Amino acid sequence: MQQSFSKRVVTLQDMSSLKELFMNYELKAFGERQTSEEEIQEMVESIPETDRIGLWHNGELAALSILTEKDHRLPSLILANPNEHMDHYIKEMVKELVSTARIGKKKKSENKTIILSANLEVEKKTLKQCGFTATRFWFQMKKDLEDLTFTTIPSSYQISSFNPETETQCLHELFEEVFSDHFDYHPTELEEFKKRFHRPSFDPTLWFLLKEGDNLIGFILCSVNEETRLGEITHLGIQRDSRRRGLAHHLLSYAFRMLKERGMKTAALSVDSDSYTDATIVYEKAGMYVYRGFTRYDLNI
Repeated sequence: MQQSFSKRVVTLQDMSSLKELFMNYELKAFGERQTSEEEIQEMVESIPETDRIGLWHNGELAALSILTEKDHRLPSLILANPNEHMDHYIKEMVKELVSTARIGKKKKSENKTIILSANLEVEKKTLKQCGFTATRFWFQMKKDLEDLTFTTIPSSYQISSFNPETETQCLHELFEEVFSDHFDYHPTELEEFKKRFHRPSFDPTLWFLLKEGDNLIGFILCSVNEETRLGEITHLGIQRDSRRRGLAHHLLSYAFRMLKERGMKTAALSVDSDSYTDATIVYEKAGMYVYRGFTRYDLNI
């Protein structure tokens, strides 16, 4: 039978097809759904039309490419239906990403790097064939929130929710200090940091700050997925001079309790397997376990 392929911009009118594509992929790659309908809608609404392209195969949405920009990096997404045509779908969407990235490069005359994550062996093999290089291996770690053991933080420390009106600058400064020597981290200005507040998933009551007296020395930033009941820990950091006191453990314990109170069944985070801070060990001591691994692939444009 003759195969029919076409590409076009995906819109909110394609929501049912997008949900099915995400579900098919995530069940294959993760064994569970991890992306809610609200998150898919946010993605479509926030990405320019030229940077969100769908591939249709015999009238069905077979793959999706998303291109975003962050300094010289282009953190992107290719999501392909995990069937016998998956390698072909990926190659077609790589063409879209490279074409769009090169157009942007001509406008700005800057070198760019497309960044993709691969979970399945067919993705890794195909990305290598397309010229991508594996640069880093990551873990997703999880914690079941059914039975929690709470720890009591020493009285000299306090944990409270973030107040954007009064604490943004000090949080930004500590954030930059904590991540300044992490893999492929690039400084962000205060105004760029504030853009996080405009994301639909932002909830300041789920950003927790650790203080010693009046001094901010740590943070743990979380979000919740009401549909999948998965709470995500997006960032965790302790001031360098305050490390190795067990403070990260206290922040994790506090966040787990808050996420459970919000109705989450599971907490998850991603960690660099080569983390110089031995973060994986810290998370394991807090009861987290490695749920899956994924590989970062880069292509310089």
